[in-house]
Amino acid sequence: MAEMIVLHSMVSGKAGADAGMKRISDIVKKALGLDTLIENTTIACVSTVEEIKAALTKMIETRAPKIAISGGDGFSALFAKCFFQLRESMKRDDYNPDVLFLASGTGNAISYCARFKNPIVALRNFYEGHYKTEKLNMLEVSFNKLKEITHFVSFGADGEILEIYKNQQRKGLIGYIGAVLKYSFSRKLYNPFSKNDANYTLDIASDGKHIFRGRYEGGGVSSIPYVGYGFRPYPLATGGDAHMRFVLFGAILMPTLFKFTKLAFPKRPNRLIYDNKLNVPAVLDFAFDRDVHVQTSGDNIGKQSRVRVVFSKKLTLNIATRAK
Repeated sequence: MAEMIVLHSMVSGKAGADAGMKRISDIVKKALGLDTLIENTTIACVSTVEEIKAALTKMIETRAPKIAISGGDGFSALFAKCFFQLRESMKRDDYNPDVLFLASGTGNAISYCARFKNPIVALRNFYEGHYKTEKLNMLEVSFNKLKEITHFVSFGADGEILEIYKNQQRKGLIGYIGAVLKYSFSRKLYNPFSKNDANYTLDIASDGKHIFRGRYEGGGVSSIPYVGYGFRPYPLATGGDAHMRFVLFGAILMPTLFKFTKLAFPKRPNRLIYDNKLNVPAVLDFAFDRDVHVQTSGDNIGKQSRVRVVFSKKLTLNIATRAK
């Protein structure tokens, strides 16, 4: 049995399947050396859900102690969904390997949780055991008949900006900033001459009890501490907890919010920001006065007026992070 298995997505990222495969092979060789790669490490390349499940079935059967995930946020969430489904169906609930997330996609929020300098350093430390593990409790998001497992879900501004970003030619950080500006100038909240109101009325119920009502532009729930291009949100979702936040000026502050928020709005008035730390299991029902964009793991999954998010603390991954 391989001491470590790298599960690599052939469809993540912008470079293409061949370039992505060469990149992960080079990372493993530089991190471990060619002999170690051949003897003790397996790279499983997957392109479909069926291939992911086939690879994970072998890992669960052999109880692989370490799994490195090479892909973006969407692939990382898909891995988690398939992993928990297979583990339950195979009756291996006691199997919970250490998992390292490597940045190999267009959205790499979850990989920032590891806090390593780069993928080579991360993989070397992971293989040699120079790391610590932290609990990551995934979220279950459902509406209509769709159910997803994710590490963050957002509503409103984030999804609309992503739609603009995907439909434009320029990509990367500059392209994303351009998409934010395009969105902002088309909304009444930023442009007084616009007739397009970006805000929605939000009602939140927890375990069937109504807990909040407000009017916001963007927001969501996150169980990871890093989002976007590695900015640190405030406050952090750590120690297996999650965090819920809704804001006005979502195009600037964004659903999970950067640390800048604390400096710009130290008192965090409720009319601007709604904060709620989730440290106990909860069933959250979100109702909006209109259909809003819903985004999970950085991917738009449609517009909805009602969404349920379950934070159960039962879908737990042991994620590898930098020891110091």
